[in-house]
Amino acid sequence: MKNIYKIALGLLIVAGFTQSCKKDLQEINTDPDTLNDTRPEFLFTNATLSYTLPGRGSLLNKYSTSLRYMQYIVGNSVDKGDLESPYCDPTKTVFPDPGSGGALYSDFYNTTGRDYQRIISKINTLDNQSLKAAYTDLAAICQIMSVYDAWKVSDVFGAMPYSQSFNVVKYPVPDYDFNWDLYLTFDKQLKAAVDVLKAKTPNQVKIEKQDFFYWGKTDSWMKFANTLRIKIAQRYEKRNAANLQNVLNDIATNYSGMIISSGTESFGYDNVKDWNNNIDDIDAIQNVYVAAYPFVEFLKSTKDPRLALMVRQNDWGDNYKPYVDVKTKGTPASLTDLNNPAVNTSRYWGKHVFSASASSTYGWTGQAKAHQFTIQNGTSTDTRTLSFISLIQSRLFVKNGGFKRDNTSLHDDETVVDGSTIKMRTSLLNYAETCFMMAEIAAKGGNGLGKSAAQWYNDGVTASFNDYKQRGVSQNTPGADTTKLGDFLTRYPYSGLASVYSQAWVNFLTEPEEAWAMWKRTGYPQFELFNPAGGNKIGDGSGVAYLETLYTGSQNLLIPRRAVLPVTSTEINANLDKAVQAMQQKDADFGVNRLDTRGRIWWDMK
Repeated sequence: MKNIYKIALGLLIVAGFTQSCKKDLQEINTDPDTLNDTRPEFLFTNATLSYTLPGRGSLLNKYSTSLRYMQYIVGNSVDKGDLESPYCDPTKTVFPDPGSGGALYSDFYNTTGRDYQRIISKINTLDNQSLKAAYTDLAAICQIMSVYDAWKVSDVFGAMPYSQSFNVVKYPVPDYDFNWDLYLTFDKQLKAAVDVLKAKTPNQVKIEKQDFFYWGKTDSWMKFANTLRIKIAQRYEKRNAANLQNVLNDIATNYSGMIISSGTESFGYDNVKDWNNNIDDIDAIQNVYVAAYPFVEFLKSTKDPRLALMVRQNDWGDNYKPYVDVKTKGTPASLTDLNNPAVNTSRYWGKHVFSASASSTYGWTGQAKAHQFTIQNGTSTDTRTLSFISLIQSRLFVKNGGFKRDNTSLHDDETVVDGSTIKMRTSLLNYAETCFMMAEIAAKGGNGLGKSAAQWYNDGVTASFNDYKQRGVSQNTPGADTTKLGDFLTRYPYSGLASVYSQAWVNFLTEPEEAWAMWKRTGYPQFELFNPAGGNKIGDGSGVAYLETLYTGSQNLLIPRRAVLPVTSTEINANLDKAVQAMQQKDADFGVNRLDTRGRIWWDMK
């Protein structure tokens, strides 16, 4: 039993803190008269350093799970097994695990969650009372972050040790807490933290250089915490609608409606200079996956100005030399294929996601991206390879889009620069997301905090466009600086909940986990069986987004709905078994066993 916290849970508080090798932390300022080790503000920086990339596997898992579930991307393959691998086959008894072997779970106990609690404990045990008071705000910020990370865990796993975690003396083998209790606990803790920040305790230690989220702006932290309170309450709306309204009314009455209200207040993380510079594996976003048909067709059909910011052009254009070669020197057969009106009408095409599409019936949108063409070089011939299927705009995920300077796939208007010159901020809960959340609430008759559903919708679309344009400019996406929203809102105004969900889905491209949660919570985007003969709702220009039914040719596959609660040690197995049994007893839809990822977390109510 004494070794339990040396394993995945990491609940044993061990001595010492690993210091970052980053430049800002090489010389840590300490005062031997007040602190005998590292100051809490530097510990906060270290705890959150590279926050959005604790392991390269986390980003790779995003590619293979939520980005595919929500049909932003698909494998560049016609292999039936590959196309079906992310999904649940209802005729089988073994199902894929979206949880990447519990990585998100273990990260909380082994890194972030553990470190926040260490900082809070350190501050609370300071003997110097004036110094302790000076860290009041930082302790509250650590509590907000601890709740945020714990909520992300409970949201997909359903249960976790929380109230008894990080206290090995009192709770050597902690019990599990359940999401049906935790959401109320989280709300109380967030409210308490906001009250601390609202008090404006004087003489606080400045953390603007140690806080890579909000640079020490406590009002922004308050707005984020309040917005998170609403988001968590909305997640549980089907189970406790009254709580959502209570939270909204509390924020309106006691905090003057302080929620995220501009792009600059969006919750996100300013990545350090070397973030995603090494692309040896995470460039899979542009060499293993391609853009998915439902996402590309929706953007095309609505003439969405974000299309060029979210999807990379294919190779059918004069900005790609091999295309020019085929256009000017192609054999008659190659020119016929190149100029086929079914394929050369757009620079943006997605690939179908369902395995039955890997046949000639579905044309080039059911095939892998690359096509070979023959050109005439005098008396000899040569070949050129062009990619018909577009890539998702990989610059949103990896610096330089995962391309290297010598990559022959680059278009003439694409650049590859020193990665340290590219500023990457990872969006975690942005203003557009907040607007769409509030639009839904207002549309259902809830407290819209002073705005109508239409106003929130308009603000959300505008904020989403501005956000992706700003990111495109900073990440060197071709044409980003001249892109304009134009008359989009005139053509596609607010028209009920389906329009809100559709625009939220577009905005969630870089937060696919939230798109997955929205789909579980609302059923949107809905599934539509694609008919190669035509008459499809996907890309019909209605302004309502749809996903493709995951048709294999004989049955429909299912998207996993939860992650597998991991086995972390033999000592805690009994408590783990009790937790699984409790979730099964609480909700018959949990699944037949711990491994049944077709099952539902309690909040994910039918």
